[in-house]
Amino acid sequence: MYDTTLTQNKAPFIVDEIARRMRDLNITDFKTGGYEVYTTIDIRLQEAGRKAVLHAYNEALKRIEGYKEKALEKAKKRNEDIEYIDTNTSNLNGALVSVESSTGSVLALVGSYDYTKSSFNRATQGRRQPGSAFKPFIYQVALDLGFSGATELTDIAKTYMYEKDGEEMKWQPRNYSKNYKGLISLREALVHSSNLATINLVNDIGLRVLLGELKKFGIEDVPQDLSISLGTISLSPLTLAKYYTSFANKGVQVDTYMINYVEHNGEIIHEFAPSSHVITNEQQAFLMTSILKSVVDRGTAVRARVPGIDIAGKTGTTNDNIDGWFAGYSPTIETVVWFGNDDNSPMHKKETGGRVSGTAFKAYYKDLLELYPQIQREFDIPEGIIEVDVGGKKEYFSDTSKPPRAEVEADPREELLF
Repeated sequence: MYDTTLTQNKAPFIVDEIARRMRDLNITDFKTGGYEVYTTIDIRLQEAGRKAVLHAYNEALKRIEGYKEKALEKAKKRNEDIEYIDTNTSNLNGALVSVESSTGSVLALVGSYDYTKSSFNRATQGRRQPGSAFKPFIYQVALDLGFSGATELTDIAKTYMYEKDGEEMKWQPRNYSKNYKGLISLREALVHSSNLATINLVNDIGLRVLLGELKKFGIEDVPQDLSISLGTISLSPLTLAKYYTSFANKGVQVDTYMINYVEHNGEIIHEFAPSSHVITNEQQAFLMTSILKSVVDRGTAVRARVPGIDIAGKTGTTNDNIDGWFAGYSPTIETVVWFGNDDNSPMHKKETGGRVSGTAFKAYYKDLLELYPQIQREFDIPEGIIEVDVGGKKEYFSDTSKPPRAEVEADPREELLF
């Protein structure tokens, strides 16, 4: 039942979102009509999510102030006069959404670091570019087409010429680290978020084929050009969470929801009907999870590691550090975090998705483990997965993503010995 005091104080973003969804159900007297709404929200995890976003926000402010002090110290040592360009943190904000991977039920949803300062719900209403957090969808397509974690990709810079409004344009993408490796395995390309290897992978697959395959995820407004490699699509954290269930739920995408049912005068007038569809099989989804686990174990998302539980996920940092994402999951719970400035201005150049959003993710899961110590902590390896040593490293394969053949050339000068 709507309660303007207790409920509002405990989970104001939830109350606002429920009211919005009730309007979508054409219920206009939600606050006065005596309705009882049964939600999926776990109030303890909701509080953990609120604390995690606030913690990451405060840590970001401290780091940004520290960057300024170091720059001034360095200038003083060199006896230089510098005009330090201050980073405007007045528009910095964040959002978090956490769902049960197998059902899509929303467990926690936080729309800003402080509701009293901003009630705009960035988790559901904010639409921002996910950057490299979009790459797993491309890589899942590649895996389903027979690529594997050991497939070698080309990691070199190229210049792309294209026409826009009758004018010839030039596109010269680069890696975040500004270097390239020549050849790199598919696993390492995603672990280190190589832009160049991803663009070349899209070329290997074929843009038209990729766009056709991406339709199975139900992703709307996908760019019809190579920029899709870099995640140039706008969506909310809640929408990205829905798409990520494709990985977290073993190849089955589920719709997210936060209202179980609505009662009025003792009758159920609305009940959520779960909806899901198969994206890929369990083996192929596990291959992606194993790669995304490496991203957290030793790649761009090491700050999201949580002792005592397996975490898989992907960071996303857009051009000029405007958006910072981390979309990750444990064996049963998936969580998406976004940080950025509300006016689309850059955060500090050192504030990446892994650093700012990974911090919130880690804080949230540490609380989650304290609240639910019995939670499943290790990913299951499905039947049909083959583990092979490739160049001294463990790699997983399946019937679709087969191990590379061992090329053995016979020397005609050798004699057969019996």
